[in-house]
Amino acid sequence: MKISIKKLFAFIILITGLLGSCSDSYLDEVPLDRFSPENLLENEAGYDAALIALYNAAREEHIVASNNFEYMSVGTDLAQWGRNDSRGLKDYSLLNSNLSATIVYWDWAYKEMIVRANLILEDIDNPALEISDEIRSNIKGQALFFRGYTYNFLANIYGGVPIVAERITVPKFDFVRVPREEVLRFAANDLELASELLAVAVPDGRVPKAAAFHLLSEVYISIGMESGDDTFFDKSIASASKVINKEVGDYEIMTNRFGPASSEPGDVFSDLFAYGQVNRTSGNKEVMWAWQFESFILGGSTNGGIGNNGPRYWAPEYDKIISPNGFKNTPADSLIRGIGVNSPTNYVKYDIWAIDPDDIRNSEFNIRRTFYYNNPDDTEYYGKEIKAKRGVDGELYIVASDGTLTDQKLDTLRQYYPWIRKVDGAPFDDNVASGNTSKDLSRMRVAETYLLRAEAYFRKGNIGMAAMDINTVRERANAKLITSMDVTEDFILDERTRELLVEEPRLRTLIRMGRLVDRVRKYNSAPSVPGGPSSGTTIQDFNNFWPIPQKVIDANTGAEMPQNPGYPGS
Repeated sequence: MKISIKKLFAFIILITGLLGSCSDSYLDEVPLDRFSPENLLENEAGYDAALIALYNAAREEHIVASNNFEYMSVGTDLAQWGRNDSRGLKDYSLLNSNLSATIVYWDWAYKEMIVRANLILEDIDNPALEISDEIRSNIKGQALFFRGYTYNFLANIYGGVPIVAERITVPKFDFVRVPREEVLRFAANDLELASELLAVAVPDGRVPKAAAFHLLSEVYISIGMESGDDTFFDKSIASASKVINKEVGDYEIMTNRFGPASSEPGDVFSDLFAYGQVNRTSGNKEVMWAWQFESFILGGSTNGGIGNNGPRYWAPEYDKIISPNGFKNTPADSLIRGIGVNSPTNYVKYDIWAIDPDDIRNSEFNIRRTFYYNNPDDTEYYGKEIKAKRGVDGELYIVASDGTLTDQKLDTLRQYYPWIRKVDGAPFDDNVASGNTSKDLSRMRVAETYLLRAEAYFRKGNIGMAAMDINTVRERANAKLITSMDVTEDFILDERTRELLVEEPRLRTLIRMGRLVDRVRKYNSAPSVPGGPSSGTTIQDFNNFWPIPQKVIDANTGAEMPQNPGYPGS
């Protein structure tokens, strides 16, 4: 999805203007010397510029917590902070109402996503607009989708939050938190409307009708769990079925190899994430929606100008490994520089594959477990496999070519651990040292739709149908099929890990299922330093939701903004 300079500039001015708007009559004139809602949002081109700003904000979710922190995975059952300090939720006692992460995600939701969606929705139904009914419907559908997406995000991070359903043009200090169920119902209503309005076939990067039904399937599960009303599980099943049965678009789980990558060693799963093959136009019929990243294109990166920084988060700091001759490895096109901050737990590295080591999602084409020395200056070791053995102290040491142990210890928390190859891709702006790629990132695909329907069936008590949906995903992976007796909530979470690792915002999944605390305690309790903190030993029961930012509570002087239980001030 490319953005012209004119459209991008339009939105910088537009949003800036929004922040300073007020209701005094002398400011009601239509500005003629700059872009504003009054002179921009009057035709299809203006509204499309507004939508581009909304998509840009959505993509910022990936980087909003900074270049180093990816809080949707770190500190969960999947990954621990890969440094020998207490950051990255390695010490959950640092999760408080003043932590930058609790603030930036809240601000992203309210100041970037909701404000832009409400701006589009404010006047889109005006019959005087020079927009055809079909285009108008699709514009409105996209804005509703993102507002529903954002409120689902908020409900699965903070619980109950204020609902802002209209554009705010004057200062407001009396926001009121509503119960989580009400927030979820509001999100569902937006998504239901979006599902009626969105187009079936859309350009790469835009949300199609199928994406609304996919997300509705998740939100309905949450409402069913929150309310105790099992009919919402039926609604979830029906929504997912519309996607799976191709009633809302020609999407399907890919079972045969495709695209240029199919001529190279690999499998159908690796083809799904091959560079240049993530979108529908490349033949990938499984991905419904993907964030778009393009090098050397204005608007092709995040506002930080860094593209997709999945490698930076998930890849080990491979270039810091030193050969027995003292030569460091170097970042390369095939191994973009990682910084080892999303260090996979043993649960990810070993436990989830015990059921079937031959699962192709664990193949060398999808997880890199063997590494090589790549510095050509080291003529003895260049191109040779990095080998390691445990010393008498239990630590892992590099092995020399003669089989002896060197004194070079391998840091398995930060530098030497399995590389999830979904993050592979051409380096952004051809800069291999940046840790970023220009590969698009899958956000919604049909394999997850099956797993959502399986979860809804499970919660409805139909474990036979749940097993069938899980087996559809496992069969594509050439994994052993399961029986209905194997279906548990934990197995569903394990299967989501095997299928959606890197793609899934795991924190939100665990919170919406009410499983964050116990899963972190079980799978993320090993400290990187003896006696040091770990997520699993520091997390408390009240961390099942994040705290409301203190600055929000303090600024809301016209009404009480209660803190989540357990945090200071609650």
